[in-house]
Amino acid sequence: MRMVMGVMVLGQLLTRILLAAHAGDRLAVARRILRDVPLIDGHNDLPWNIRKFLKNQLRDFRFDDLSDSHPWSHSAWSHTDLRRLKEGMVAAQFWSAYVPCSSQHLDSVQLALEQIDLIRRLVNKHPQNMVLVTNAEGIEQAHKDGRLASLIGVEGGHAVGTSLAVLRMLYELGARYLTLTHTCNTPCYSNSIVNHRITEDEN
Repeated sequence: MRMVMGVMVLGQLLTRILLAAHAGDRLAVARRILRDVPLIDGHNDLPWNIRKFLKNQLRDFRFDDLSDSHPWSHSAWSHTDLRRLKEGMVAAQFWSAYVPCSSQHLDSVQLALEQIDLIRRLVNKHPQNMVLVTNAEGIEQAHKDGRLASLIGVEGGHAVGTSLAVLRMLYELGARYLTLTHTCNTPCYSNSIVNHRITEDEN
C-alpha cells in the first residue's frame, strides 16, 4: 500500500515539475522527489551484455564506471554502471535474466539459471552499493540505506521449459517477474510479433 501511495504522490509531484518555470527548477524538484520516492527501473539487459562480453566472468569487471571502458563504452546496449545509476537516483533495478528464443526446447532453463547466478554474483560483489531484494519492503529499506535494490526478472516464458517446477524454483532463486513471451511463441502462449509476421506472409 505504501508503494501505491508513493506512486500516487510521485504523479502529483511530477505535475509540479512540469509546471516549474526553469529547467534548473525542474531538476531540483525531481531530485527532491527521488530522495523520498524510490525510482524503479523495470528492465536492464546488463547481465546479457556481461555474458556476451565477459562470458559471465566478473573478476575483472569494473562496475564502478564503464563510461571509458572497452567494449562497454562503444556498445549501444551498454549505458549502465554504478556511477550513472547513482547520478540518475535509481533506487531499484530489475536486472533481466534474458534467454534467447533460439534456446527454446534446448538449454533455455540452463541459460536462465546462469543469468540468475550472474545477477546474484554481481550484487554480492558490491555489497556497499547493491542488495538483492524480493519485495516492496526490501526496496524501501534499500532506499533508506542508500543502496541499489536489485531485483530479478526473467525475460521469455520459454525459460521455464513448460515446467511449473522450474517456475517455482526461479521464484525461490529471487525472480519476481516472468514475461510470457519474447519474440517467439511458446507451447503455452503466442507472441504478437510472430502472429503479425504470419499475417503479413499470408497477405
